Parts: sequence; C-alpha cells; structure tokens
Amino acid sequence: MKNLLHGIICVLSLMLVPMAYAGQGGPDAYGYTWKDSNEPGGPTFNWINIATTGTQVTGLGDDNFVGPFGFIDGFQYYWYFPTQVWIGSNGYLSFSGNNFASPFPTIPNTASPHNFIAAMMSDLSFDGTGNPGTCYYRNSADTIVVSWLNVPFWINGTPSFIGSNSFQIVLVRSDRSITFNYQTQLGSTQVDDITVGIENITGQLGLQHSKNLYPPIGYSIKFYYPTSTTYQAVDGGIDWNMDEGNGGVFVKRNSSVPVVTNVKNFGNQPLSNINVSTTISHPTALGMSGTGQIANLFAGTDTLYTFNTPLIPTDPGIYNMISQVGGIVGDLVASNNLLRTKIIAIDTIGTQIPMEYHDGTPDLGGISWSGGNGGVGYYMKPPFYPCQITGYRLMISSDPMANGCYLKIFDDDGPNGSPGTLLDSIYAFPTSYVVGANSLIPTAGPGITIPSGGFYVLWVMPPGGSVALARDATPPISNRSYEYLGGTWAPCRFRFTEDYFLGVSVSWVNSDDVSAQRILSPAPNSLLRTPTPVQVRVLNMGSNVNSQPIQLGYKFSVEPAVYHQIPASAIFSGDSITHQFSTPMASGTLRSGTLSYWVNMNGDMFAGNDTLRINVTYQPSVGFSEIDRRSESWNIFPNPANDHAYILGLNDQTLPREWEIQDATGRKVTVDLILESESRARLNLGNLPSGFYHLLPANRNLGHESAFHKPIPLLIRK
Repeated sequence: MKNLLHGIICVLSLMLVPMAYAGQGGPDAYGYTWKDSNEPGGPTFNWINIATTGTQVTGLGDDNFVGPFGFIDGFQYYWYFPTQVWIGSNGYLSFSGNNFASPFPTIPNTASPHNFIAAMMSDLSFDGTGNPGTCYYRNSADTIVVSWLNVPFWINGTPSFIGSNSFQIVLVRSDRSITFNYQTQLGSTQVDDITVGIENITGQLGLQHSKNLYPPIGYSIKFYYPTSTTYQAVDGGIDWNMDEGNGGVFVKRNSSVPVVTNVKNFGNQPLSNINVSTTISHPTALGMSGTGQIANLFAGTDTLYTFNTPLIPTDPGIYNMISQVGGIVGDLVASNNLLRTKIIAIDTIGTQIPMEYHDGTPDLGGISWSGGNGGVGYYMKPPFYPCQITGYRLMISSDPMANGCYLKIFDDDGPNGSPGTLLDSIYAFPTSYVVGANSLIPTAGPGITIPSGGFYVLWVMPPGGSVALARDATPPISNRSYEYLGGTWAPCRFRFTEDYFLGVSVSWVNSDDVSAQRILSPAPNSLLRTPTPVQVRVLNMGSNVNSQPIQLGYKFSVEPAVYHQIPASAIFSGDSITHQFSTPMASGTLRSGTLSYWVNMNGDMFAGNDTLRINVTYQPSVGFSEIDRRSESWNIFPNPANDHAYILGLNDQTLPREWEIQDATGRKVTVDLILESESRARLNLGNLPSGFYHLLPANRNLGHESAFHKPIPLLIRK
C-alpha cells in the first residue's frame, strides 16, 4: 500500500559479516560516548527488519527531507526531548526540520544547521527512473527505527545514481541510546563526502564518529547517554496549552473558559522569575491576554499556570492561542519559548452542531493512499455532555473513479484512551457527497450518545480506491490527527502541520442543568469595609430552555441567606448571564467566613456544579477614635484554616513584625510568615497538623495594655 505522499514496499535484508576493526570515542562536552560492534563491551550488530512492520516514508528524492513525524512518549537527546523529527534523503534525522546537502559539515559545527543525527550523511538519492531506494519508519513502545534500504549515491550521469546502501538509526527511549546499523554498502560518493555522528540543538556540542570514511557492512555504532553530566544547560519553554499533549480543544460559545499553559524547565539548571504571557485572538470576536511570573522551576520539572482572565468566546470559530516565556537569562533554545494552540468555540443550539478542526478553506491537494485501505482519523472531546453524534462532516477533494469511502466512530475506551468499541460504521456512496464541498452524511443509527470523555472519527478509502480527503494547512493546527494503515492507528506524521476536512455533527441530548459558574464580586480572600454587591455568573448547561424558574441564593457566614428567582427563559441553552443580587453582602460586626453561592431548578440533572464558595472578611468601617485600644487590634482569617491564613490589622493598623504560634500544650511551633504589607501578613501552615493553636506577637513588650496581647485562637483543619 502506498500513500500518494508516503508508501510501503517490502524489502528483504541480507546479513553480512562485520569487518574486523574496533573503535570508541568521546566524551563530548555533555558526556556522550560511542563504541562500535568490534570494541570489547560494544554493541552487537542486530539488524531490525521494519520493511513489513513499519510505514514507508515517501516523498524522498534528491537532497530533500520529509516530515515531521511525531515522537510518542518522548526521547531524550542531550538535555531536551524532541517532539517531532524530519527524515532526510541524505541519511540523517533532523529535530529542527533542516536540510543538509553536500558539502556536509564536520561535527560539531556552529556555522551549519544543527540538531541532527547522521548515520550516513552523504549524497544519497531516491530520485531517477528505476531507483531502488526506499525508507521506512516505525515508532513502537520503547524504540524508534528509521531504515534506509538499497539507497544509491547520486552521480551526474544516466542513470543519476550508483551503488546501494542499507543502514538504520535505532533510538531507545529507556536508556536514551542511539545505534547505527550498517547492513550493506556498495559504491562511492563524490570526494568521499560522508559525515557520521550526532550534534545538539545549539551546534556547540556533538560527537563525530568519522568523516569521509565508508562504514563497513555488518557493523554497528552505539552512542551512550552519560550517566551524569556537568554541562549547564539553561532552557525554559512552553510545554503545552489548554490540554496535555497540546491538542486542539473544543469549548462552548459564551462560556467562561479557564486559560492554562504548562511551563517546563527543559534544561538541567534551576530557573527563576520566568515571565509567561498569552494572547488569544479571533477574526471577529474579542479574545484575551494575560501575563504572569513563575518564581522558581527546578530542572526537568513543569508547572501549570492559570491566567487570571478567562476566555469568553462570544463568536463561534477558531481562536488562536499563543503562549510564550521570557526573562530567562542565558536561555540556550529559543524555539520552545513560543507555542500556538487551536481552540474551537462551537454553538450549542440546534441538532447539527459542527465539530471540526479545519477552518473551512481547503489548502494544497487531498490526502490518499494508492491501492486504498488508508485513512485519516481524529480524536474529539465534546465541550458538553451528554452529547449525541448525528452525522459525519467531510470534504472529498477528488473521487475520479466514484469509489466512495467508509466512515466510522469509535469510543475512547481502548487501552490508554485509544480507539476501542466501534460505535458506528457506514459506507458513504459517491452520491452522498459533492466533491469539493462540505458534506453532511447521517450516522447509520439514530445517533450515538457520548456521556463523558471523547471519541474517534475515521475516514477510510476502499480497497483499490482513489478517493482523497481535503486538507487545511493554515495555522493554528489541531495536533489531533491520526493515520490509519492496515487496520492500525498511529499519530499522523503531518499532525503538526495540517488538518483535514473530517468531523461530526452533534446535538445535546435533552437535559436540564444550570450551573453556578463564577462569583464575580466580591473577590476571593478580599477584605470588605462597606456593604458590597454580590454579582454572579449563571450558566445553562442543559439542552432545554426549562419552563421552571431558576432559584439563586447566597449566604455569608452566619448572616441570613439571600434568595432571588429568575425565569429559565432568561438563559438560552449553552449561554450564561450575569446576575446581581439586590441585597448586598454586609455584617454588623467583624467577621471572616465563607460566602456561598448556589443555583437550583426543578429537574436539574446534575447537582455537582450548583454551588461555589469563597472566603472573605467583612470589617465594618468605624472611626479611629471608636477603636478600643484595650481590645484586640488584629484578626485572622480564614478560621478554621487549612494550608494558609492571613493576619489583618484592623483599620490598617501596623502589625508587629514577629509572631509565634503555640499548640494546645503551649509549645512553640515554627511557621513561615510573609509580610505582604504593614497591615497584612500571610501564614503558611502546610507543615502543621490539624489541631487547636494560639497566635500572638513574639515580642510582648510593645507598650500597650495587656488586653492587646490576648492570644487569638486558631483552628487548623486538614
């Protein structure tokens, strides 16, 4: 089977006897070393035949490369983890999408393209009539193998190639090793221009095995990752946005969407004061922007950063999210400092709601496999539940033989969320779609209900078919596509650079569900001095406009509850509104406690999203002269506390600079105290167990009346 861009051909490999010479080399500045198969303790020559189990890489010619291909689970190369790789016709792998042609560089070389693995970087060619060269790629649980088979050298003549070379690169995730295997080698290249070795992303590090030498047959070279390294690599960047794996996400129009990005220390040195920012844009709607800072990030660790401002997508369509980091002094790698993610906002009204990753305008040609049986799939996760799939959406770019195609839907209940149970399958006759136009084809049954999680949609060519699916190459790209060959799913080799015109139509399953979406006012942990409006966001997460009224309420601490009622017709399905209670939050005395907000409606299907709670403190405004200086002049909240609490000086009174906490036996305990202002301090209580404690100034000789020093009781409840 052969993709029009990529294909598969079976090739048998011959095992030849290795030549009798031995060698080893290194370390480079990072610590990599190498040994060959004739060196004591070196690797054993072991050719891995992937001609029948791998995917053929097509599109290779003379002095070019194809890709990117995705890495599953990651492979560490020097201090970083490449997520994609390009395969070069001239016998190399590139992690940065660079082309190499003669004359080929020595290693390391700061003046040339970098970030590559060169098994036999030389003037090879897949071009010319009758050229026997093929290439295969296989990505399995722990091993990535790329094989160049029977590839000749380029010559200036007719035919334009001579000789034959079969070699492969084997990358092992578990021990981070790199092995070159050489099975056959015939012929020579002009001026013997051959480079064998590895070079990192900056070009400052690398380990060269040989230059201008032909590798022997039946021979292996293994590059060993160092057990430890003294090399200091400073490198921070964006790991993913919105969803782990940085896949495109579907969200509901008019909903409040938390904006998150995952920042990672890709280097081996600790980082501090990392600036992080994001912008989300849309052609017609308002987006959002946000900035922040991460104080510390240890080597190899990551942290999830949530921006203060959510995205509220008022218009449907594609939102382009761009996140980036800055302020990293000496950052060695700039390419991972910025990351783009596709967010698709969809309407939630109607019975044919589109869920698609493409932008509606086809680019390039279509994708297909000669001989048929190839396909393209997508993973999709609805933004609401229960969700019912009612049809398939696709654009066929060409179908010259009127072959039609297969369409299928799978549950994500397979191992590790992979395609599992077949939920729907139809054959789409060529009369059911219009070539070059968006088409809607009903599912085989009355509809497939998705109660939670996600699903896979698949387009497959019939055997011998020539039908092609339209492509979209305009960023942002979803990174959610799969290729389907011989009944096997694999992440699409083009998933970083293009999307496809394949999706579904969905609708709500009839449901009633209102949600307490957000408390807009007051802010969490705020200190209030005057009656304050309580403003909330109410979301209709159901598919119906219920005839029953929606009950809203709030309660602060032990103060009386406040109730309001609004008609359900005030909120359309999938929409939200802002509601302000006519009775503001207030208290006649100093009080720290919980402000609870809830919604309720007869027939509500899900109670888990009906309530929200925040902690606030209310201190009635009084004149300075009204304060009894013989009474306590500070307060602590929340109380009971969990991992932290705040000390507040009443009427902005200056707090003592040193404090102590005593447990129930009178024993002093140690806590971390941070003075946020002259009248506000934060206590970090994470190291203290549950129990009853007393808080008081460490210095009792403050020149005030004894009542001023009365200990404040504090209950810690974990």
